[in-house]
Amino acid sequence: MNHRTTSGIDNLNKLKMEKIRLTTYCAYQEKLIGLKMAYLRENYDKVLGESLLPYDRKQNVNVNGLLDSVNSLIVNLIPGVFKGRYLPAMILKLVQIMMIRAFTSKHQKR
Repeated sequence: MNHRTTSGIDNLNKLKMEKIRLTTYCAYQEKLIGLKMAYLRENYDKVLGESLLPYDRKQNVNVNGLLDSVNSLIVNLIPGVFKGRYLPAMILKLVQIMMIRAFTSKHQKR
């Protein structure tokens, strides 16, 4: 075998090993993304409230708890719209947070 053929085989083996490494890495990253999406699906209200509200962390937790209590009442009053459905409840929470942010920013400008 000449040097060129040996070099080609080495490159092919390196390429195969790199493909295996990247396939394993991608599978790992897909699993992480899946776990993060599952966490978001189960805790979207907490994540939204505590990260998007305009206050410090402690106040965000308190306000988020208040919003959750209000939303629980709304879900019980209008069960057909919200019960067991993520999107309407998520939109409700986002609208509430946007209103709080708008009100807070208007008040801070005065």
